[in-house]
Amino acid sequence: MKRRTGSPAASDREASRGIPARVGVIGAGLSGLRAATELVRHGFDVTVFEAREQVGGRAIGEWCAGHWMDAAWPVLAGRDGSLAGWARQVGAADSLLPLRPVQPMLYRGGQTTPVDGLNLRGAARIPGPPLWERPKLLRWRRLMARYAKQLDPMFPELAADLDYRSVRDHVVLYFGRGALESWLTPEIQGIHGDSVEELSRVALLLQVRTLGLGERRPATPGLPRRPLLELAQAAAEGLSIRRATRVSRIDEEAGGGFRLEANDARGERSEACFDAVVVATGPSGAAGLTRALQTPAERDFFARVQERTVMTLSVALEGVDGGLPREIRIPRREGSALASLVVEPGQPGGRVIEGHSQIVALARDVFAERWSSMADDVVEKNLLGSLERVLPGTGERMLTSRLGRSSVPFFGVGAYRRLATFQKVQRDRRALGRRLYWAGDHLAGPGFEAASLSGLRAARALAMDLARA
Repeated sequence: MKRRTGSPAASDREASRGIPARVGVIGAGLSGLRAATELVRHGFDVTVFEAREQVGGRAIGEWCAGHWMDAAWPVLAGRDGSLAGWARQVGAADSLLPLRPVQPMLYRGGQTTPVDGLNLRGAARIPGPPLWERPKLLRWRRLMARYAKQLDPMFPELAADLDYRSVRDHVVLYFGRGALESWLTPEIQGIHGDSVEELSRVALLLQVRTLGLGERRPATPGLPRRPLLELAQAAAEGLSIRRATRVSRIDEEAGGGFRLEANDARGERSEACFDAVVVATGPSGAAGLTRALQTPAERDFFARVQERTVMTLSVALEGVDGGLPREIRIPRREGSALASLVVEPGQPGGRVIEGHSQIVALARDVFAERWSSMADDVVEKNLLGSLERVLPGTGERMLTSRLGRSSVPFFGVGAYRRLATFQKVQRDRRALGRRLYWAGDHLAGPGFEAASLSGLRAARALAMDLARA
């Protein structure tokens, strides 16, 4: 069965009568939902298309034995203001905020040591760097002051001129190799991975700005008190969402606007026309869906977007690990298959049942890539063995476990320069009247905050363009 709604001519007549412009948003991950929420707030008639039955994208997980089993790395930065503002806007702040503080710890030689990498005095006490390298940490404030105007998480391409050096080269040059291996690589590996030989230093600088590293009041990382999926679900309640409906084609209409063709779970095909479209899917899906509408520069951008494989293992445990949640960071020289893990004690009404604890373990980049094609049970067994070596006795307390797999963007050296070119093309095409927009973490960064900022940016650009028109 084929249904069709709307037409360009009808859209023109409706606009002349003051009826809100129609916007189609493709993808109900955090980027798409944030874009849709903002567009509705501006008075647009918004329809969201989601290929899966459930909204939330990488925030999706599952409840098991009273534990929320994450499918992605759960630690948020204390300055994730876009997520916090959005949670307040949709009425989810009371359950998610304030973040539950996380105590960072460094695993070294079989021992875990509490560290404070956000304070320069604390960073100087981290075991590993030689004594003669530690005074170099004082350079950090001067560097951040020098780059401050170019570091904006919503507009990361502003730092394109700094995108010619890797994290390794930058840190070794200014702070020494010991700081690279024992401090800054562990500090960012939860979000960006540990491939610092290829990662652009802009990714580090933006992350440092988010954390407030070296400032008088840095932002303590933390865990949401309830699953982040509840933010997505709260946002979805106020939206028109066509779930289990995959958009298969986008055509630009001669009279303006776009016609979307979609197929639902029953195989029924439908068409709908919109004045503007926001594509908030992953980079490969976005590239394939809009290929006929792209300029050569846009096709080149999507062809060169890099992604890395991410594996997380959530483990529910009997018994309480007291105190604050802990993030145990494991330097590469330890040779573990794990990069970081969070130990979260339960609390009433929280993500973990009271009287129990939970671990979310993040696999190292090399392991995740090498084992990406292996069956879940084989990967779980190997990661559990690595976890037992870091935290002996874990296996005896385990209730259940869940393996999460995903892909996140990787911003290697040159990525921000390509992003700057892409965003320049967007400005040019918007000036010519094209109402096609993109959102997603591949345009901002691999974290949940970046996904939210990207959706917000796309919605504001669209609202501004239609207001001018």
